[in-house]
Amino acid sequence: MLNDIRAELAADFVNEFGVTEMTAAMATHLFLAVTTSVQGEKAQEMEFQRALQQAVTQGESWATEMVAKMLEKRLPVYRTTYQRAIAGGQDPTTALMRSHSLPIAAARELITLFSRESADGDEQRDIPSARPVLADIHSYNGKVTVTIDPTATVARARVHTRDASGPSAKAARDASVRLVDDQLTVTVPDPEPIMASNFNFSSGTVFQNVSYVGQGVTMTGLTIDENGVRIGDMTGAVGSSPIEIDVTLPPGSGVKLRGHNLDLTVNGLLAALDSETHSGSVRAGIIGKAKIHSHSGDSTIDAIQDSIDSDTHNGTTSIGTYGGGEARLVTHSGGIHLTASRHARGKIHTRSHNGPIVLRGVRGRTDLQVTTSSHNGHISTS
Repeated sequence: MLNDIRAELAADFVNEFGVTEMTAAMATHLFLAVTTSVQGEKAQEMEFQRALQQAVTQGESWATEMVAKMLEKRLPVYRTTYQRAIAGGQDPTTALMRSHSLPIAAARELITLFSRESADGDEQRDIPSARPVLADIHSYNGKVTVTIDPTATVARARVHTRDASGPSAKAARDASVRLVDDQLTVTVPDPEPIMASNFNFSSGTVFQNVSYVGQGVTMTGLTIDENGVRIGDMTGAVGSSPIEIDVTLPPGSGVKLRGHNLDLTVNGLLAALDSETHSGSVRAGIIGKAKIHSHSGDSTIDAIQDSIDSDTHNGTTSIGTYGGGEARLVTHSGGIHLTASRHARGKIHTRSHNGPIVLRGVRGRTDLQVTTSSHNGHISTS
């Protein structure tokens, strides 16, 4: 049965890409090895492409032929994806990786090829490459969007809000954006609170109503009488629109994020992330190294290439594909989901007090040291 499958796959490689039988046999062996260690069709395809690229870098002639033939066959489709991403203002590297399950190295090579084609067709010079930078972002609250642009020649940031006036509008106007050497610093001052109060006197009792709008808090009803001091209601209130921070960085850049209530979205490949917030979600594509500490917030990352250290009190952490050397995922209340690729190695430590832990691609792996712990949650490994 297995031999029949091998023969059928090898014949498909020969017929579809026109490679030699020896190359088809080697590619078939690699593909079957990937499918037994990685679950999910898209994850398998991505892992197969990544393993092929690694074999090319190691000087394997069959892999070089396979990649060249596959590229020749699929180049028009890749070019269409690239052109659509550019026209839509999206990151072409991310578009190629997501649409075609390409590894980052292959996607970058395609970007270089298509960029040169565009430059030659328009009789323009190649765009000079920019050095990676560290974006150091400080804001009490808001939404942060970081885009890694392969064509960016300089890092830039924009701080804005929908409000024309009020605390958020003033904080956005007073924000500081500075680029010095290889560091982009974005600092947004805390929005100023709006305080309004009134006192009423009646029969020896003092009633005070207080409205506090700023950083999302409203307290109403303070009573002072012979029984002491009583505080009425304290509730969250939306006093102004959120502050929005849009950052564009060259490839290879990293982000350091500090704040109280910040949501982060990353488009493209981010080399490193160091995020420390009280409350805020993280949504990212591919990250090299990640350190995420938050009291409350979910983290959803498509892929981790090197390492991750995540610690949250209330939130779920999901890693689509993990290929690094060390992972530490801890949450008090929330789930942990991680799929290890065949390139993953070293320690994977997961701990949840109240939530499920689901690990894929780890069973039977001697190259991984996996530890799991959950006080009140189901643990699943495969």
